[in-house]
Amino acid sequence: MRIRLVVPIRGLSNDAVEERLRFLRSIAESGTEIDAVQISEGPPAIESEVDAVNAGPEALRLVKDAEEEGCDAVIVWCAGDPALDAARELVDIPVIGPGESMRLLSSMMGRKPCCVTPDIPVLEMRRDVERTTKAIRSIVEAKIRSGEGDAFYLGCLALFGFGEPLRKSMGVPIIDGGEASLKLAEVAVRLGLRHSRIAYPKYPPPHRRR
Repeated sequence: MRIRLVVPIRGLSNDAVEERLRFLRSIAESGTEIDAVQISEGPPAIESEVDAVNAGPEALRLVKDAEEEGCDAVIVWCAGDPALDAARELVDIPVIGPGESMRLLSSMMGRKPCCVTPDIPVLEMRRDVERTTKAIRSIVEAKIRSGEGDAFYLGCLALFGFGEPLRKSMGVPIIDGGEASLKLAEVAVRLGLRHSRIAYPKYPPPHRRR
């Protein structure tokens, strides 16, 4: 199968995009091919609703391109899932949102799923991995003590790869959006699943088609 990442921000270098691809390829099924494209117009990072809306048009164009180029599924590489519903109306292949994927998996792993996002700008989260890891651990520990959470997911895709080492060291489910979205994309393709046209009516509507 062929899965494409649509990266809805401009702030990643080519090396940073390749780092994400290496991680995903390391956990992918045999036979899964993964590539990536990044928007050329839009926000450097998504840190507000304004950013999410501004990222939408270019992200949708790239989702459509992915379908036309023969991809079997698309992952919109942001935990906020920008333009996710619109993308599902636009194409007939599965479009996977990492935020939704993490919420679904964490809700299976515990009764109090909880989002964890360190107070660090998106494009700085990987500059000091030790600092970011300590920040996540501190938030998780506080939420466990307060009874707010028993299963956790990381609220930014800059935190890809943090899930496995954190859950092993802390002994609680901690899920990152990279692993969650890839695995659900693979399942959707393997099962031949498509988004319901009852939930996501095909765009454009019939009276606007020629």
